Amino acid sequence: MQVTDALNSHFDKLIRSEVRIGQHSWSAFKVCGCTGLVLATLLAMTLVTYLGLSLLIMAAIVLVSVSILLGLTLITKIITGEERIINYHHQVVVLVVTAVLLWLLDQPILPYLDATILGVGLFIACGRVGCLMRGCCYGRPCHWGVCYRAEHAAVGFTPYFIEVRLFPIQAVESLWLFGVVSVGSSLVLIGHAPGGALVWYVVTYSLGRFYFEFMRGDLERPYYWGFSEAQWISLLLMCAVVWAELTSTLTFHPWHIGATAFLGVTVMAGALQNRSQGIASHLLLCPYHIQGIAGAIQLASNLAVERCDVCKQSFTSSNIHIGCTSLGVQISANKIRNTTGYTHHYALSYQNKIMGEETARFLAEFIVRLKHPSGSSEFIKGNQGVFHLLVHVPMTADISQIKSSGPRDGMEPTKLSVRLPRDYKLGFNGWVSI
Repeated sequence: MQVTDALNSHFDKLIRSEVRIGQHSWSAFKVCGCTGLVLATLLAMTLVTYLGLSLLIMAAIVLVSVSILLGLTLITKIITGEERIINYHHQVVVLVVTAVLLWLLDQPILPYLDATILGVGLFIACGRVGCLMRGCCYGRPCHWGVCYRAEHAAVGFTPYFIEVRLFPIQAVESLWLFGVVSVGSSLVLIGHAPGGALVWYVVTYSLGRFYFEFMRGDLERPYYWGFSEAQWISLLLMCAVVWAELTSTLTFHPWHIGATAFLGVTVMAGALQNRSQGIASHLLLCPYHIQGIAGAIQLASNLAVERCDVCKQSFTSSNIHIGCTSLGVQISANKIRNTTGYTHHYALSYQNKIMGEETARFLAEFIVRLKHPSGSSEFIKGNQGVFHLLVHVPMTADISQIKSSGPRDGMEPTKLSVRLPRDYKLGFNGWVSI
């Protein structure tokens, strides 16, 4: 626990949406991006110099890569109305356009692509640090990690997750990329065959990115047949590398076949799990539904019953307020004030079927992480698929501040629904850490 607390404390001090340089404050995301661009350019130029290639050609590739980044960002903003950088799209387009440019200039393609992709990887590694600081591409709720604040909500962070610990998946991906780029650079320096660093990067990054997606908690990417767009791109890129190696276009590496097959098995396992467990149970852990649960908790908690044991009286109103997600998860809330603080009570159930204990325990722990990370909790199994969570929180407000509002027993519930896309599926549910 001391190690976890130390990590959390370190993250809390580190994470900020802006950094101060001199007398001015700058966006941490932009500072990391600019730093990554400078380092990536230096790395690419160093590698092509070592290989005896043209610095002028490499400079042209850098300019083209930056233009692609800006162009794709602009196109995305026109289509979606939001300024978003989708790094996987950027990587793929840069590789294709660079290969075409080198072919038109009658230059050796694979050596330049080695330097180019390693530079792009270093740029993204620094960019992920910026994501960590800003609060985009964030992970799922976890007992250790990043806790974003109101300043991050001002730049687009999800309000439901303010002050909620989230797994720092951005830092994990950044470290993975630094390792991949380091090994790839060493392959170039030791005289590995042209294209060796390229396939090393594509396979290892794709493999890591595929599984990192299971720990992502943000919604800003589409899903198809249960897996995110990035996961499908990873699988397709690895298949493309294996095909190029089998046709002798690239040097053959047996482990690439094994790694690609491993991803294929994961996809098939996810499909089988969908069929065997049912959609509702399976979707409970997906980012979209986690957001829906957070919304339901927020709505139910804001309108919660409040009773006063100290004053020996209850304050009530005409409705019981229930948050309900599109998958039928119902969450009601009330709270009891006593001599030591508050006891928050949550009732968990499904709208049209019996909730299992495993599902209820997941929801209970999620509520504790989301709303009461410092409280002590008690899980109680009720009747007919209804479960109860009691969370004891120390006193934080004066008794005189109790508001005379809340539900009255026996009244019909008010449904507060959080809707999700009807066709949304997630391919695997074993990678959540609460």
